[in-house]
Amino acid sequence: MKQFMILIMGTGEGMAALPEEERNAHMSKWYKWDQELVEKGIKISGEALKADSSKVISGKNKDIKDGFFSHDKDVVIGGYYLIKADDINSAVEIAKGCPTFELEGNVEVREVMVLEQE
Repeated sequence: MKQFMILIMGTGEGMAALPEEERNAHMSKWYKWDQELVEKGIKISGEALKADSSKVISGKNKDIKDGFFSHDKDVVIGGYYLIKADDINSAVEIAKGCPTFELEGNVEVREVMVLEQE
């Protein structure tokens, strides 16, 4: 099995814009999806990321700025999952179950590059 990172992206408003009852209902879908990944032995790790805690370090001088990881300031990385799958297509199928799509979010699926030391 290979490892894949699912980067979960959405708008800056996302769930914060929902009334509390809708937000709670949507969160229950996240808990259910997460539990399904655990029960199937697919999930390695995963967490939500705080939108207001982003720092970008760049260049040789290691300049530090507040900001987003995206060039589009209306899109934020809201969290990630590290999963196991046979190949990229299987990982994409797993990612399609992510509740972020209900709020017009999107995900990026990337294979983890395993660096071997000699």
